[in-house]
Amino acid sequence: MNKYKVLLAAGALSMAAPAYSDVVGATVEASYWQGNYSGTFVSGSTELDMEDDLNFDDSGILELAVSVEHPVPVLPNVRIEHVQIDDTANGTFTATFDGVAFTGDVKTDLDLTHSDLILYYEILDNYVMVDVGLNVKVFDGSLVIENQADGSTSSTEIDELIPMLYAAADVELPFTGLSAGAELSVINYSDNSLMDGKIRLRQGFGLAFAELGYRQLSLEVEDVEDINVDADISGAYLSLGLDF
Repeated sequence: MNKYKVLLAAGALSMAAPAYSDVVGATVEASYWQGNYSGTFVSGSTELDMEDDLNFDDSGILELAVSVEHPVPVLPNVRIEHVQIDDTANGTFTATFDGVAFTGDVKTDLDLTHSDLILYYEILDNYVMVDVGLNVKVFDGSLVIENQADGSTSSTEIDELIPMLYAAADVELPFTGLSAGAELSVINYSDNSLMDGKIRLRQGFGLAFAELGYRQLSLEVEDVEDINVDADISGAYLSLGLDF
């Protein structure tokens, strides 16, 4: 299934007319994202709500990113991101989930940590900038629910490699260092989908920049070790970085 999405993305890239940079450039940045959790986890006939049953709330999320653009024809530019999403919540429910009978207080550890390898081409690069490409998102996480009464545990690995179509666009206000933009990585296949989107304002200060925006990550994956995951994390973020 994944190989067909990779071929689709490669075909889309081959039709783009890239605009190459004249010199090698790099960007490094760090982001703080105040994410709000919502969604459900389903096992058999039991559906657990992230807010009502598991008691997840807002959480601070850290991201590090580096990108490199170059003047070499044909080869794409590269951006690498690492997002640390690892949170614990204490909730209450009584139900059988993943073959474990839970009664009363539970502790849930949710890890949706992932890395992104984004390969992209600039198809416009002036006061309007447009990038298109492929984002390979690699999850290395888990969902662990522990019954506080007797220590019995449900543990599900969330290890997925998902290729996604990627696009970004920014409009720069001349002579101000201010730009507005949006970024989207998305895929939808069978009953599974993944969307990672941002809208943003960026202000440059010489080599440095500050970016304020809103981000939403929506993940819907069926049959992860017999668990259906439908999770959404959204909220404002702040990035600080250097653009060489």
